[in-house]
Amino acid sequence: MTSSKKTCLFLFQILLFSLLSLKITASPRTQGEALIRWKNTFSFQPSSLASWSLTNVNNLCNWTSIVCDSAGTVSEINLSGENITGTLTEFNFTEFATLTRFDLSSNNIDGDIPSAIGSLAKLAYLDLSSNFFEGIIPSGIAWLTELEYLNLFNNYFNGTIPHQLSNLQKVWYLDLGANLLESPDWSNFSAMPSLQHLSLYYNELHLEFPSFVLNCRNLTYLDLSLNKLSGQIPELVFTNLGKLQYLNLTENQFHGPLSTNISKLSNLVQLRLASNQLSRPIPEDLGFLSDLQMIELFNNSFSGKIPSSLGQLKKLQILDLRLNALNSTIPSELGLCTNLTYLALAINQLSGELPLSLSNLIKFFKTIPSKGRFH
Repeated sequence: MTSSKKTCLFLFQILLFSLLSLKITASPRTQGEALIRWKNTFSFQPSSLASWSLTNVNNLCNWTSIVCDSAGTVSEINLSGENITGTLTEFNFTEFATLTRFDLSSNNIDGDIPSAIGSLAKLAYLDLSSNFFEGIIPSGIAWLTELEYLNLFNNYFNGTIPHQLSNLQKVWYLDLGANLLESPDWSNFSAMPSLQHLSLYYNELHLEFPSFVLNCRNLTYLDLSLNKLSGQIPELVFTNLGKLQYLNLTENQFHGPLSTNISKLSNLVQLRLASNQLSRPIPEDLGFLSDLQMIELFNNSFSGKIPSSLGQLKKLQILDLRLNALNSTIPSELGLCTNLTYLALAINQLSGELPLSLSNLIKFFKTIPSKGRFH
């Protein structure tokens, strides 16, 4: 099927669900009855949902975990941490076209996400994290065009990440971490201009760096750690993603040098690139990132000297350069990092004596045992 035909089909599906939503005239009573039917499928019914009963159906807006809009119909369902054991199979999505927020996080809900979820045309917030959902992520989620927050963290979703998710142009928070997801063809993805927080942590992603990320220019948080991504870290990470505050690529298979353009990530607070195959000297430009509080480069193949420019990082609290091939002395400038609480330099090829300036690290010495030593 050509891309134009796929687009037409996608638009038709959105239109169909919109028409279905218009036809359904949900009332507070029918919504209450639908919630009770769903509750009755739970294998464990928490006492906190005692208000969900037919004898109380006319009092829907005062039910536990329910918020209503001005018309008295349900706008929010927040069941986070209610110890629910069940599925979404019997949830009547088409009855809740007024829903803007749906939070089922931290429960014991399993099974698939029904494709009918696409009928929640007004939904802006969806959190299904920390459950036991499985199967593929339904492309129907992409019909939720008002969605701004999508969290599927810590489930058992598998298969490839559906490219249709990138059609969610209003999403600013997207977390698909801690699942069993595999790499799709990233070239089918669109840029997501509103995206600020993206986590694909701890999946089965492989091959190259996800190319669509390079055009998500409003990202402040990016976590691709604990995957099997390889190749060099693209130069566009450093030149396009200048708003990044948190960058975590730990435990992948990235190789090659760390670009001197890293200095363009001027808002960076945490840099975590440990357990890759990065090599060559650590660029002096790293010392220009004045907001850095954490640098984790351990378990790579960096060689050469420890940059003396790191002494300019007055906010630095954690510096971990263990398990590399660094072969210089320890620069005295590290003694200027007066907020440092953790310094790890072991298993390198360092020489010379410890600089006396390290005695300035008062906060560091307060965090180690009386017989402690540098790691």
